[in-house]
Amino acid sequence: MTTYSKTTNSITVDVEPKFEPGRSKPENGLFVFSYLVTITNNGSESIQINRRSWVITDAYFNVEYVEGEGVVGEQPVIMPGKSFHYESFCPLKTSFGSMKGHYYGITESGKTLTLDIPEFTLAHPFSVQ
Repeated sequence: MTTYSKTTNSITVDVEPKFEPGRSKPENGLFVFSYLVTITNNGSESIQINRRSWVITDAYFNVEYVEGEGVVGEQPVIMPGKSFHYESFCPLKTSFGSMKGHYYGITESGKTLTLDIPEFTLAHPFSVQ
């Protein structure tokens, strides 16, 4: 499995995407991908993740923007040296696409942060040579 990684403001975001054959119906144009996210605080203060924004692009360059509060219904506080993990999913109409985005948070001293989510590929195993 491929891991995509990006560090911004001493916070590392790792993403591991995978195709979900049991939830997909390629014959109907439904390709479901899950992704495991790990947010690691390498800084010296705790941070709270308040919002997220995603840019999802399919193989035909159709773009969808998703924004919202927190992550998976939470606004986690991540202490220095600790990580927060969650898994989510993304349905696509094509067998190939990508996702990227940002998390928005605040440190315990009140500094606002924008954290990059690395661009990662969503690909049906047979769609890439």
